[in-house]
Amino acid sequence: MAGEQNHGNLIEFFPKAESAECNGDGQWATVTYVNEHVGTYAEAARCPRCKRDRLAVTIQGFIPPRFRTPIELPAAVSTWAALGRKAQGLYLAGQVGTGKTHTAWGAVAAWCLATGITPISSPHDDWGDRHSTAPVIFTRMTDLLDDLRPGDDSRQRIRDCQRTGLLVIDDLGAEKASEWTQERFYSIIDHRYANCMPLVVTSNIPPKELADQTGERAASRLAEMCQIVAMTGTDRRRPAA
Repeated sequence: MAGEQNHGNLIEFFPKAESAECNGDGQWATVTYVNEHVGTYAEAARCPRCKRDRLAVTIQGFIPPRFRTPIELPAAVSTWAALGRKAQGLYLAGQVGTGKTHTAWGAVAAWCLATGITPISSPHDDWGDRHSTAPVIFTRMTDLLDDLRPGDDSRQRIRDCQRTGLLVIDDLGAEKASEWTQERFYSIIDHRYANCMPLVVTSNIPPKELADQTGERAASRLAEMCQIVAMTGTDRRRPAA
């Protein structure tokens, strides 16, 4: 089973301990302390490295098979992910086939590892309990707008996208722009902008042309909250000539 290995010395995670060793059972570590009154004693603690292993397995299951192969992330994306809950926006801009979607999934994986947040809701997930919302939402823009069409669940979908720990909107610009799509998109972006919440957007649209697609208000907020990462190169889906 993944995570069932002995990770050895863990003293860096327990600086007040005399020693700390992973038990190799995928769950626990033995941490030894020395106290001037009671002498030497040991306690069981969750192994932080085993916990990270289990999280990595869960993340892999969350990512679609085509995008599970690890890729080297642009430095700006790695830096963004390392900020964890303090991260704000990323705008991955580039032509078709430059790896925007794969990079976005890589950003999700790195962000989850940095925060320790499991991307799939569970009864014990603090994000899920508080908001009844998935901790991470990754959606294509066209699918998102389909979900937001008038109906019983559309308002809840907006709330979910506003409140989720990390929101990724893939392929912004694939939708047909209209006043209706701009209003729905703005309601999501404005909430995340106001609350400084993490957001990743991928798009073929250069940032300077974004207002025509999303409206001025949403484009202005994205410009302020997002770091632009230019995705360059040829179409990776086409075989080399």
